Amino acid sequence: MAAVLAASMAGVVRAQENLPAAVEAMRGRHWHGGECCGWTWDWVQQSGPNFSGTFRNPNGQQLQEPSIIISIVGNQVQITRAGGSAAGGCTYIGTIRVGSAEGTYACAGKPAGPWAATIYQTAPSR
Repeated sequence: MAAVLAASMAGVVRAQENLPAAVEAMRGRHWHGGECCGWTWDWVQQSGPNFSGTFRNPNGQQLQEPSIIISIVGNQVQITRAGGSAAGGCTYIGTIRVGSAEGTYACAGKPAGPWAATIYQTAPSR
Protein backbone atom coordinates (compact mmCIF):
# COMPACT_ATOMS: atom_id res chain seq x y z
CA MET A 1 0.00 0.00 0.00
CA ALA A 2 2.78 2.42 0.88
CA ALA A 3 4.50 1.71 -2.45
CA VAL A 4 1.29 2.49 -4.36
CA LEU A 5 0.81 5.72 -2.41
CA ALA A 6 4.44 6.74 -2.99
CA ALA A 7 4.16 6.02 -6.72
CA SER A 8 0.92 8.01 -6.87
CA MET A 9 2.47 10.95 -5.02
CA ALA A 10 5.51 10.87 -7.33
CA GLY A 11 3.14 11.24 -10.29
CA VAL A 12 1.47 14.25 -8.65
CA VAL A 13 4.84 15.85 -7.93
CA ARG A 14 5.96 15.32 -11.55
CA ALA A 15 2.70 16.85 -12.80
CA GLN A 16 3.16 19.88 -10.53
CA GLU A 17 6.77 20.27 -11.69
CA ASN A 18 5.53 20.36 -15.28
CA LEU A 19 2.77 22.86 -14.58
CA PRO A 20 4.85 26.05 -15.03
CA ALA A 21 6.23 24.77 -18.36
CA ALA A 22 2.69 23.91 -19.47
CA VAL A 23 1.46 27.40 -18.51
CA GLU A 24 4.36 29.01 -20.36
CA ALA A 25 3.63 26.88 -23.43
CA MET A 26 -0.05 27.89 -23.28
CA ARG A 27 0.87 31.56 -22.72
CA GLY A 28 3.10 31.58 -25.82
CA ARG A 29 5.48 34.37 -26.74
CA HIS A 30 3.46 36.41 -29.25
CA TRP A 31 -0.27 37.25 -29.27
CA HIS A 32 -2.02 38.75 -32.29
CA GLY A 33 -5.57 39.82 -31.58
CA GLY A 34 -8.45 42.16 -32.08
CA GLU A 35 -11.17 43.92 -30.17
CA CYS A 36 -13.87 46.55 -30.51
CA CYS A 37 -14.12 48.92 -33.38
CA GLY A 38 -11.43 47.40 -35.60
CA TRP A 39 -8.50 47.70 -33.19
CA THR A 40 -5.84 45.00 -33.63
CA TRP A 41 -2.79 44.33 -31.50
CA ASP A 42 0.46 42.45 -31.26
CA TRP A 43 1.80 41.58 -27.82
CA VAL A 44 5.32 40.22 -27.38
CA GLN A 45 6.56 38.46 -24.25
CA GLN A 46 9.32 40.26 -22.37
CA SER A 47 9.70 37.71 -19.53
CA GLY A 48 7.32 35.34 -17.76
CA PRO A 49 3.83 36.88 -17.68
CA ASN A 50 5.10 40.32 -18.78
CA PHE A 51 4.34 41.46 -22.35
CA SER A 52 4.55 44.74 -24.26
CA GLY A 53 2.32 45.60 -27.18
CA THR A 54 1.40 47.72 -30.15
CA PHE A 55 -2.24 48.58 -30.84
CA ARG A 56 -3.50 49.75 -34.27
CA ASN A 57 -6.86 51.22 -35.23
CA PRO A 58 -8.41 51.08 -38.73
CA ASN A 59 -7.19 54.65 -39.43
CA GLY A 60 -3.55 53.60 -38.94
CA GLN A 61 -3.07 55.18 -35.51
CA GLN A 62 -0.67 53.19 -33.31
CA LEU A 63 -0.42 53.12 -29.54
CA GLN A 64 2.33 51.45 -27.49
CA GLU A 65 1.62 49.56 -24.27
CA PRO A 66 4.73 48.68 -22.23
CA SER A 67 3.02 46.75 -19.42
CA ILE A 68 0.66 43.88 -20.17
CA ILE A 69 0.41 41.06 -17.61
CA ILE A 70 -1.06 37.70 -18.73
CA SER A 71 -2.10 35.41 -15.84
CA ILE A 72 -3.37 31.86 -16.42
CA VAL A 73 -5.15 29.54 -13.99
CA GLY A 74 -6.38 26.31 -15.57
CA ASN A 75 -7.97 27.35 -18.85
CA GLN A 76 -8.89 30.84 -17.60
CA VAL A 77 -6.84 33.88 -18.55
CA GLN A 78 -6.81 37.35 -17.05
CA ILE A 79 -4.89 40.14 -18.75
CA THR A 80 -4.24 43.52 -17.20
CA ARG A 81 -3.00 46.61 -19.00
CA ALA A 82 -1.94 49.75 -17.17
CA GLY A 83 -2.71 51.88 -20.25
CA GLY A 84 -5.86 52.14 -22.28
CA SER A 85 -9.01 54.19 -21.86
CA ALA A 86 -7.11 57.35 -20.91
CA ALA A 87 -4.76 55.33 -18.66
CA GLY A 88 -7.55 54.10 -16.42
CA GLY A 89 -6.40 50.59 -17.35
CA CYS A 90 -8.05 47.61 -19.00
CA THR A 91 -8.85 44.10 -17.81
CA TYR A 92 -9.42 41.21 -20.20
CA ILE A 93 -10.91 37.91 -19.02
CA GLY A 94 -11.48 34.78 -21.03
CA THR A 95 -10.68 31.23 -21.92
CA ILE A 96 -7.31 30.14 -23.24
CA ARG A 97 -6.41 27.08 -25.30
CA VAL A 98 -3.15 26.12 -26.94
CA GLY A 99 -2.94 28.53 -29.86
CA SER A 100 -5.85 30.87 -29.05
CA ALA A 101 -7.81 32.80 -26.45
CA GLU A 102 -11.03 34.79 -26.34
CA GLY A 103 -13.25 36.61 -23.92
CA THR A 104 -14.49 40.05 -22.91
CA TYR A 105 -12.74 43.15 -21.66
CA ALA A 106 -13.44 46.41 -19.91
CA CYS A 107 -11.40 49.60 -19.76
CA ALA A 108 -11.49 52.02 -16.84
CA GLY A 109 -14.40 50.00 -15.45
CA LYS A 110 -16.57 50.51 -18.54
CA PRO A 111 -17.62 47.48 -20.60
CA ALA A 112 -16.02 47.52 -24.02
CA GLY A 113 -16.78 44.17 -25.62
CA PRO A 114 -15.30 40.93 -26.94
CA TRP A 115 -11.69 40.18 -27.82
CA ALA A 116 -9.93 37.23 -29.47
CA ALA A 117 -6.29 36.32 -30.09
CA THR A 118 -4.12 33.83 -31.89
CA ILE A 119 -1.14 32.75 -29.78
CA TYR A 120 2.23 31.90 -31.31
CA GLN A 121 5.37 30.41 -29.76
CA THR A 122 7.47 32.71 -31.97
CA ALA A 123 6.60 35.82 -33.93
CA PRO A 124 4.48 34.93 -36.98
CA SER A 125 5.95 35.71 -40.36
CA ARG A 126 4.01 38.40 -42.18
